[in-house]
Amino acid sequence: MSKIQLLEASELIQKVPDFKEIFKEHDIATSYKKFQEFGGLESILRTCKTDPKRGLPDNETVLQQRSIFGSNKPIVKKMTPVWKLIVDCLGDLMLQILIVAAIVSMVLGLIENPKTGWQEGSTIILAIVLIISITAGNNYSKERQFAKLQSKLDDIKVQVKRGGEITQINAIDIVVGDLLLFQIGDLLVVDGVMIDGDEVKIDESAMTGESDLMKKIPITKIGDGQKVSPFIVSGTKVQDGQGVMLVLTNGQNTMSAQVRLLLEVENPPTPLQIKLEGVAEDIGKIGTICAIITFLALLVRLFISFKDYKEPYWDAMFQNETLSYVLGYFMIAITIIVMAVPEGLPLAVTITLAYSVNKMKDEQNLVRNLASCEIMGGANNICSDKTGTLTQNEMAVTDVFVDGQLYRSFEQFQKSSHKEMFVNCSLFNSNSYPVDLGNGQYQQTGNKTECALLIYCFRMGYKLSNYRPTNKVVRVIPFNSSRKKMFTVVDQDGQIILFAKGASEMIVEKCVRTVSGQEMDLNQKNIINNQITEFASKSLRTIGLAYKILNITREQAEHISEDSFDSDLTFIGIAGIKDPVRPSVPGAIAQCKKSGIMVRMVTGDNLITAKSIAVDCGILISADQNIQYEVMEGKEFRELTGGLIKEGNEYKIVYMDKFSEIAQRLRVLARATPEDKFILVTGLMQLDNVVAVTGDGTNDAPALKKASVGFAMGIAGTDVAREASDIIIMDDNFSSIVTACLWGRNIYNCIRKFIQFQLTVNLVALTTAVLGAMALSYSPLNSIQMLWVNMIMDTFASLALATEPPNRNLLDRKPYGKNESIVNGYMYRTVLGQSIYQIGVLCVILFSPREWFDLDKNVDINQNDLNQNDKKYDILRKSMFFQTFVLMQIFNSITARKLDDKSLNPFANLFNNSLFWIIFFIELGVQYLMIFFGGDFASIGDLDTKQHLIAAAFGVGILISGTLVRLVPVRWFAKLNIFDEQQLQKSELDATLSSKLRRQSSIRYQKSSSVILA
Repeated sequence: MSKIQLLEASELIQKVPDFKEIFKEHDIATSYKKFQEFGGLESILRTCKTDPKRGLPDNETVLQQRSIFGSNKPIVKKMTPVWKLIVDCLGDLMLQILIVAAIVSMVLGLIENPKTGWQEGSTIILAIVLIISITAGNNYSKERQFAKLQSKLDDIKVQVKRGGEITQINAIDIVVGDLLLFQIGDLLVVDGVMIDGDEVKIDESAMTGESDLMKKIPITKIGDGQKVSPFIVSGTKVQDGQGVMLVLTNGQNTMSAQVRLLLEVENPPTPLQIKLEGVAEDIGKIGTICAIITFLALLVRLFISFKDYKEPYWDAMFQNETLSYVLGYFMIAITIIVMAVPEGLPLAVTITLAYSVNKMKDEQNLVRNLASCEIMGGANNICSDKTGTLTQNEMAVTDVFVDGQLYRSFEQFQKSSHKEMFVNCSLFNSNSYPVDLGNGQYQQTGNKTECALLIYCFRMGYKLSNYRPTNKVVRVIPFNSSRKKMFTVVDQDGQIILFAKGASEMIVEKCVRTVSGQEMDLNQKNIINNQITEFASKSLRTIGLAYKILNITREQAEHISEDSFDSDLTFIGIAGIKDPVRPSVPGAIAQCKKSGIMVRMVTGDNLITAKSIAVDCGILISADQNIQYEVMEGKEFRELTGGLIKEGNEYKIVYMDKFSEIAQRLRVLARATPEDKFILVTGLMQLDNVVAVTGDGTNDAPALKKASVGFAMGIAGTDVAREASDIIIMDDNFSSIVTACLWGRNIYNCIRKFIQFQLTVNLVALTTAVLGAMALSYSPLNSIQMLWVNMIMDTFASLALATEPPNRNLLDRKPYGKNESIVNGYMYRTVLGQSIYQIGVLCVILFSPREWFDLDKNVDINQNDLNQNDKKYDILRKSMFFQTFVLMQIFNSITARKLDDKSLNPFANLFNNSLFWIIFFIELGVQYLMIFFGGDFASIGDLDTKQHLIAAAFGVGILISGTLVRLVPVRWFAKLNIFDEQQLQKSELDATLSSKLRRQSSIRYQKSSSVILA
């Protein structure tokens, strides 16, 4: 911009009008009064430097408006700083107790031995700092992954008028002064005033709580005492009509942004997280009991040893050395609880979800609701749209039938004497604006069916700019799913003409004459209907076109009831529109059948077209087979099932027995309305199915909301449909739904692998801790070593096993049942089998003679202090125990990746997860560093080469053990059910033992009232 323009801009910034005052009150009179205080429409247009017909004149003005009024970047949640994540980790009650105990241990140790007494306590604190750092870093990374996902969700495309041209831009590029075009299904992201439009109804419930749709009229039609508002606020949805609004506030100044500034966000727990709380509760109770037994056993053994002391019993009890022992036992007990209470379970779910949603985004699935990822693992029904999901949504008119004549190309049709009426009906009566890419190519922007008709006209040499936008258009009645027609009233040189287009059968039904003036008798209608059937049999979508001369004035046309439009029509013709099936769809549907997922097509097309497409897709075997209820029309379906009845807050099928009979066979529902789709979804869920639904229209929103998982189309879907959905399919491709099923099953698999690994470690560690305390008067693992084991169990295992990529073999079995146990027979077999091997090995190390593992050769014997010799033997034995224990867990992480008997090879698919191997070698490296350099800090002795090799052999032996365990029949464990997997109520989550003892899952309690501008 020039210096003069910059100066003008800076002067204007100082007196920027605060248009948001107009929208603060929901009262029409107050808002209109505020609007007039700004000078009314003409004055506001001048202030915004815009024209009511052409919009902002150029890009320079757009940039100037952005510098004055600000950008339209959305309000986003402020990221939690690292220091706060660290403080959150310190909220862990057990870690707090352990820190205090470690400090007391350090003080007592310094009193007893100033040179080395500080080592144990400081090493424990260092281990805690390491645990907190890794956990906080994990949460930091996870939160930013979700932030990136949210930024993708805020990516909305809109149409504005700039320089007289219709332009598609990103919603964040909207500026004050833009003329924003809106239509059915749009979710509005700015505040403004409607300056043009027809039959507009807005759902304002999200902002006002008012459930009734609010009619809107242009500001130019507001009169005294008017009760219909022209003001439109952000966060509301267009449910009917189309129009143009002048944008007056954007970004942080919009009404929805003001609400979000005060909003506290809570991410609710997913069903799997809630279910796992029950498992964590049981494991936590067992761990706590074992910790108490260990502590008491160690105390009893200590008190028994007092009989050997020369001092009186009570004097011995209160010596510093005794207090150090008691404190050490207490820290061991607390550390057992830290290790046993599996806070890693909800963490693993969170990590798996964070990993999955980001990978799913790369595979064209944009997840809005985290729970939907895991729910898709159990999906056994998919109710899919046809257009754009099963087909390519690249529509083209291939055949036209006008006045009894069939035209196979636009070159033939150009010779028709009725082409002008066909073109007028197509170009005037539409909302879409295809973009000319040159070389005869067009980008279909808007409704693809409309675009096909428009492009057909373009190829005959007609230009849309000669038809729309224009003041010739008097009134538009947009297409909706109930009437299945669109009407546009046009003033052509004083003659008022109504153009209609829509479902071909419904158009024909309302026609009384042909375009050549002949009466539409039964014979004529049969000829047309036969042509519709022929088109449909070739998988062509059929669109009917008609018109009507209205002998009324322009003013009368603006107010006449729309019911009068839908009769006495003159039939123009039928367009046959081809939308090829996506090449990947037949294979994807065949995979669904193999996976135990039933695919049902729900479409607005007629019965013959729907059957033909269903055969092409593989949903039906043949269009000629006649199986009762396999293919139905929406009307018959509604009548037989009786529709819905409301009981309390729930809708239920009236004739459920009949619905159940139909549901077993139904594959195609043609001429279906959104109500039919909602009935179908409700009934299937009433039969306890997990139902996925696709939808693209505004009226699909109820079915999308009702479904177990709602999929909205990212390209063809309306904003309302996307907002009602759980997952947005970015490429509108059915194959992407199959991908979501794969990732959903993988989430369950990852969690099962993690549980399988953690249960084994827990069982072995707790058993040996109790045995050691009772039989040997010490715990085989000290606090530092158990904290390291805890890090392997929780943090490292959740990263390594919860980020496994999916294997296509997951789709070769049935979906997970809604009531299926997470811990199944295969897992019980693995956990018990591997635990028996490990406990056996560790007991041999603990209780065998010293000579077995050459423990006596590595100790410098002091003949003057036999007790000191015993301590050295114990340290060496415990070091051997620690090394063997950890190596067995590290190698057990390999066998934990197997959940079935399909392959006995523990290395199958082993190299498809690089992160697993990174963590595997980090664990090995840290373990050997601790063994070689831990020394007095970790109470570790020097092992020789033979002892290292023996420990490594026992570790690798876990792979052989795992293979042998899988030879044991799984049926022996099929009925084993130790853990309570009943879902807890959300109100009960904080009352669980695991929640009280350990830090709650960060995803479950992630709240924030702090937001910033992106």
